[in-house]
Amino acid sequence: MTRAGHTRIAPAALRHTIETIAARAFGVPGANVAAVLEDDAGRLGATVSVHLALPPLLGRGRGPGPLRGVDGGTVFDLSRAARATIISRGLDLTGRTLGRVDIRLRGAKQPAGPARVDAPAGRPHPNPMERNAT
Repeated sequence: MTRAGHTRIAPAALRHTIETIAARAFGVPGANVAAVLEDDAGRLGATVSVHLALPPLLGRGRGPGPLRGVDGGTVFDLSRAARATIISRGLDLTGRTLGRVDIRLRGAKQPAGPARVDAPAGRPHPNPMERNAT
């Protein structure tokens, strides 16, 4: 016996699904992604904001990393690939066709690295004057 009815996916579940897909596509933690969903002429429209970490400005700047794809592409190449992933995986997981997907890269900063070379073990000094005082 079958029952008539329909299945609804809560808006929060759709948003969380799109955020998770985007986080995986960009290779960042889920906390670094926020999404806003809206109607796009009958399809699902999404605005995805992603907080990326910058690669070091000195030292190794080439090769794979958060802002470079495996092939060494630019952040724009990574964004285009992520948009395609969000659209295809979004359809696979939710059954909803995504129309417009806007990606906003925001708040890029360098990830926390090792302490300064001239700092004693355990704590870095914020400036050279303090270092000389100890």
